[in-house]
Amino acid sequence: MRIPLRVAALLVLFAATPTVAQWRSGAADIPLDGEGNVWTLRAKLNDRVSGTFLLDTGASVCVLAPSIARKLDLEETGTDVELRTANGVVKAPLVKIDSIQVGRYRAEDVPAVVHSAAGSLDGVLGLSFLNTFDGYKIDTRNHTLRLDD
Repeated sequence: MRIPLRVAALLVLFAATPTVAQWRSGAADIPLDGEGNVWTLRAKLNDRVSGTFLLDTGASVCVLAPSIARKLDLEETGTDVELRTANGVVKAPLVKIDSIQVGRYRAEDVPAVVHSAAGSLDGVLGLSFLNTFDGYKIDTRNHTLRLDD
């Protein structure tokens, strides 16, 4: 069976054209580590302290491990925030992070609380970080985060 030249040319063109996911993923996408239900990523706080953070779209506020808060020398705002954790409701001091850098994206004056809820990670990036952008999308197939600025 012979394939007409035009059909063969179209097949080559379609084979060479990137899929939607390939087309949309680019240098601005932030790599995520994890397997679908838990995602972590690298972030730099106040231009000097880097760490690994849990990405949590269900957390209303970012959480910093006490060790990271000490490295950043953050001052408490004088307000405590109630957190609903798996172990019940706890209070944690509210702080303000001057900047959080993830990939090429930067958020400034981000509210956070200091608490050991993140376990062995350096903290949690929640909605107080994500909502500083126009939108966000987690691409589970390519393990990336896209932030719209």
